[in-house]
Parts: sequence; structure tokens; C-alpha cells
Amino acid sequence: MCFIINNLKLNKLKQCIAYADDNLLTIRTKQTLLDTFQKLNETSAQYGLIVNCQKTKYIRRARKNYKLEELQIDPMCLEQAQSYRYLGSTLNSDNSIEEEIQHRITLGNRAYYANKFLCKSRLVSKKSKLKL
Repeated sequence: MCFIINNLKLNKLKQCIAYADDNLLTIRTKQTLLDTFQKLNETSAQYGLIVNCQKTKYIRRARKNYKLEELQIDPMCLEQAQSYRYLGSTLNSDNSIEEEIQHRITLGNRAYYANKFLCKSRLVSKKSKLKL
């Protein structure tokens, strides 16, 4: 099965997720990454957009640990990252979700302790406390 969106053919080898100005390319092979990124640069240039080299990273997701390396794509060099936050979710190179779970627990604790004084206050009704 293959989809074509803006002359970018999407199939099992590559997928594109876009939200506003954030793009996520899921690609299975290094050569496909090079070809797709080159096509993205060319298409962006046609519309007067540029890809920011400092913000562009890639993650190699695999069961084995690989050394960090930079990937050279003309005219820029992509840095390899261990983990990346995309739309509030953490993606990491070893396909584990422990970091994501820990982050969500931390956010829950922050919310609880930020509102703790409201729960103990006698000025707030029980009904209002239950809504929190």
C-alpha cells in the first residue's frame, strides 16, 4: 500500500507525521532517509522554507546500542540523538517507554503538589476540591 502526499511517496519504508511546523519522518533504511530528506529540502525550498540544521536531529531506533554519529546530507550535518520529545511524547533509541512513564509521573506529582494547599484549605468547599 502506498500513499502520495505532495509528491512524497509514503509506504512501509517511510512515513511522515506533520503537525504545524513539526515534522517527523519514520524511515527504515539509511538510503531512504538520505533520499527522503533531500526531497524534503528541495520541496521546502520551492515554497521558500528552509530546514533548521540546529533543530534537526535523527534517532536510530534498534535493539542493539550503536555509537552516536553524525549523518552528512548535503548541505547539512544531522546530529544523532538518544531521545527526543515530539508533541509531548518521548521517543528514544532503545524503544523503551520507561522514560515516558517517569516523565508523566513527575508531571502528575508537580500538579498534585502545586494544588496541595487548595486541598488542605478550609476556605475551599468539598465540592470544589472534588472538581480539582
